[in-house]
Amino acid sequence: MKLMKVLAYKNVGEIVLEDRPVPVLTSPNQVLVKVAAVGICGTDVKILQGKHAVGENTVLGHEFCGTIEEIGSAITTLKIGDRVAVDNSLRCGLCDFCRSGKSSQCDWLKDKSIGIFQDGGMAEYCVLPENACYKMPDEIDDIVGTQIETLGTVLNGMNIVQMQSYDSVVVLGFGPIGYLFAALAKNVAARVMVTEIDDFRINTAKQLGVPVFNPNKIDLEKEILRFSDGKGADIVIDAVGSQLENAIKYVAPGGKILAFGMDSSIKATITPNTITRKAISILGSYIGQNTCQPAIKILQSGKLDMGPFFTKVIDLKDGVSAFGQLGLDLETQKSLPKTAMKIVLKT
Repeated sequence: MKLMKVLAYKNVGEIVLEDRPVPVLTSPNQVLVKVAAVGICGTDVKILQGKHAVGENTVLGHEFCGTIEEIGSAITTLKIGDRVAVDNSLRCGLCDFCRSGKSSQCDWLKDKSIGIFQDGGMAEYCVLPENACYKMPDEIDDIVGTQIETLGTVLNGMNIVQMQSYDSVVVLGFGPIGYLFAALAKNVAARVMVTEIDDFRINTAKQLGVPVFNPNKIDLEKEILRFSDGKGADIVIDAVGSQLENAIKYVAPGGKILAFGMDSSIKATITPNTITRKAISILGSYIGQNTCQPAIKILQSGKLDMGPFFTKVIDLKDGVSAFGQLGLDLETQKSLPKTAMKIVLKT
């Protein structure tokens, strides 16, 4: 029996490097992928904090790409040797939500997501259904390829918020998601600024070339009014999941708020009359919907500066140590100063 290395979730604060049998195909519509690289997502951090649902003993990792080594008898769009990226959010394609353009609400997402409820990419091999795989062009290397699904989620948010070339945009939070929103907005909007409290991420924003402000050190509401000629931002993107109350303060009359970051522990107190009187639109989005292919085209074009996004690439066997660099002490569950934006594990 051939064995492989995996990083498996065991409990809150516990992720373990262990040997497991290489998985085998169990359905004619599956493929076996030799994983090339996998990114560590903020969701992986939240799983290990006990703040996100996860399957028992699951191999984590949903930001990954690799090469197909075996195909099932029903595969029609892929062949052995193809390089593929993965959309981990499996959907049924048959329910009312899927068939009405709202597939992010499909019930399958509750217990079938790859790398969360089914074994994912923090492994040397992974079995995947054909419809989760997207062929990658040669222009996209394995490191950048880990972020195709991630960028797809952000593109879906961009589709929903319908950013225009004359908009002023404020992105609240400059983690990996905030980075991608800001990088896209730089190519679209008239003005873009971001907020961040972590020193490492503040420096990364400067490398990307976007104005960044620490709300703990300045009067951010005044700064946003200055930035927007006194009216507030046309679009405010909450990339954290805790900033809705602030977003309502920062947005212009008639403006839009995109609630994107997720944190189920956060409660907000709002005054509905403010939303009504200012004619504010509050929009929600969190995963991609038919946006992996567009994400591939954008990354293939080279129009996004992904250089500062990737902090380091390390071996899968060293993956447990990466969580401290991403701000979580696994043993104590205490927050640490971040020393990385995105860490990618190579198998």
